[in-house]
Amino acid sequence: MIIQWLVSLLFAVGVVESYDAGEELSCKRRHGGIPLPLGVFTVQKEGYPDALPAIRTALSHVHTRSCILQGYRLEMIVKDTHCKTSQGMKALFDLIASRPRPVAILGGQCTEVNEPIAMALKYWQIVQLSYAETHAKFASSDSHELFPTFFRVVPGSRNTNMAKCKFVNHFGWKRVGTVKQNDQPRYALPHEALTTRLEHGFGVKIVHTAGVNWEQIETVGAELDELKERDVRIILVDVDEEMAATVLCAGYHRGMYGDNYVWILPGYHSDRWMNKTNDNCTNEEMKEAARNHFSVEFALSRRDVDTKIVGNTRAGDVWKEISDLDPNNTWRGYLYDGLWTLAIALSHSMGENAEFSHHKMIEAIDNSSFQGLTGKVKFANNERLGLVDIMQWSEDHYVPFAMYDGAEDEFRIIDSETKGWSPPLDSTITERRREHISSLLFLAMSLLALIGIFLALIFLLINFRYRNHRFIKMSSPNLNNIIIAGSICTFASVIMLGLDTRIVSPDVFVWLCYMKTWTLCLGFTLSFGAMFSKTWRVHSIFTNIRMDRKAIKDSKLFLILGVLLFIDICVLVTWAFISPFSYTVTELPHIPEDNIVIIPEVEKCYSSNSGVFQAVLYAVKGVLMILGCFLAWETRHVNVPALNDSKYIGTSVYCCVVMSVLGLSTSVILQERVNEMFSLASFFVIFSTTLTLCLVFVPKVIELARNPVGNEPRAYRRGLMKSVVAKTSQPMSPQPRS
Repeated sequence: MIIQWLVSLLFAVGVVESYDAGEELSCKRRHGGIPLPLGVFTVQKEGYPDALPAIRTALSHVHTRSCILQGYRLEMIVKDTHCKTSQGMKALFDLIASRPRPVAILGGQCTEVNEPIAMALKYWQIVQLSYAETHAKFASSDSHELFPTFFRVVPGSRNTNMAKCKFVNHFGWKRVGTVKQNDQPRYALPHEALTTRLEHGFGVKIVHTAGVNWEQIETVGAELDELKERDVRIILVDVDEEMAATVLCAGYHRGMYGDNYVWILPGYHSDRWMNKTNDNCTNEEMKEAARNHFSVEFALSRRDVDTKIVGNTRAGDVWKEISDLDPNNTWRGYLYDGLWTLAIALSHSMGENAEFSHHKMIEAIDNSSFQGLTGKVKFANNERLGLVDIMQWSEDHYVPFAMYDGAEDEFRIIDSETKGWSPPLDSTITERRREHISSLLFLAMSLLALIGIFLALIFLLINFRYRNHRFIKMSSPNLNNIIIAGSICTFASVIMLGLDTRIVSPDVFVWLCYMKTWTLCLGFTLSFGAMFSKTWRVHSIFTNIRMDRKAIKDSKLFLILGVLLFIDICVLVTWAFISPFSYTVTELPHIPEDNIVIIPEVEKCYSSNSGVFQAVLYAVKGVLMILGCFLAWETRHVNVPALNDSKYIGTSVYCCVVMSVLGLSTSVILQERVNEMFSLASFFVIFSTTLTLCLVFVPKVIELARNPVGNEPRAYRRGLMKSVVAKTSQPMSPQPRS
């Protein structure tokens, strides 16, 4: 007898674990025994599940399938509270007045009954274990002082809140919004604990908490508008069933549903709430709004049905037995485990001579640890640490998605049920994408520019080698060298235009801003200015046949070119001192893509007054090109290749003007599209510069190949006189007589 009592005692405090694993213990059960009165609070009216079938089954298993409470017999004293405070207090007083007084109470179901009873029982030192109480007030900071003898075997908000936190943390969501019902403490109290735990325990930012209530039901839409405006995608809701339907309906009309949103609702162990009458949403709209939402609720039973639980019985067999008695009773598993909890705790609190210890009873419940029908039964601060199911609404019914075991603090996704859904982002991600010139495009244009530089150097070598050749000498080889130098500068500017911070540092990039501006500007002036000067000389000689045929030396042409360069240098130097360049990154128009907003960025050379100085340079170049076009048109009939390449230089002037206008306009229009802008700008520069070099120097190369010695001076004179005759033979307007 003593050995059996010790075994029962060790099992009660969780020391004997092998009993739960199915190891058979044989004990001799005596008929009868000392009665231990156990108060049971139920609600015997329509709409409330009957608790007695599950309790009687558990009581039978305690007496027939275990060795605990040897020599004792639990006797139930059933009282109907009618789910009313007055009836509940009357039931309590009846139990207190009965003799012998109950050693513990199992029940009740309604908060309005449990609260006053739990507050009163501490004075009689009677333990109450509820199988259905989930209100958060029993888990508040002062609950242990108000309800020191109150326990609940059903998991409360502590477990469901932790399940929600683990769920959010599992998918890496760091921004969430919440909706709480202010006029319902049952939902408002656990919601406050949830937000605190999310922020301080898991580092999740609560972007906004929307408060809703029935008195101001019209504000639900405005609260959801605030969530949407703040780009909240993960929404945790703590409201009653009817309010849940209202909130989801309002979310539907605001587009807050679908694959980009996650709604996490309380578990109601039913889907009837979605069928609540709602004037604003049809049934189809409600189905769409509720699609793929999640429900967090305490588990009805454990999933591993083959596990041997207390009583050395397979969990699936016990669940089937009590479900056959009342399949609609949500609390049947907790009724079963609740009675076992009290029986084990009583076996530990009964001393010799049937002396009952209230303090041992409380200590035994706190130290409970056995495998029950609803998972491992374990308590902390009078709270059950139990199983929580996370269900997902899919194809018009709930399917298991994940589970949380509060006793082991373990969260697990049920992999087989996650098909067809992928977790969205917790907000619209802002992705900054630096727009760089394509490496392949840069290499291609740089190669073309280097080929252009190489071609210019070949022409420079030819021009220098044959500078005394009569044909070359009459075309002003020094000005030809200037054209080549300007062309090399413009080619080099193409390479510098494609360099960015992938290759150079931001500080070097600023210097590149100056270098590519100066090389392009001065290169254009050198090339076009030299051609302009040569065209001006042709115009001066051949457009006025009455002027003195005095030769125009190269010095005058260099003077014109010097003036043009001086203007450019003055503008560029002033620009550098007054409004220096700096490295800047400019945002382009945002590009939305599902849950991502791409912000393109381009690197630029920024100058606060760049527009003013660019306008001055454009004006100077524009005037120069207009004059160049005019002079080329005026000398279009002149054909003296040996003098100034007038025909080809005129064509080059036209080409430069057209390419410059096109290049400037496209660079302004496409400045936000770096590849297109770079490719077109480079093409115009390379094409116009190469064409100019070829028009100016290829005829000279052909002439050198035809006449390498340059011994046909008469041919040059005949060409010169032919041009003069052609000019003078044009109809002249009559001159007034003096």
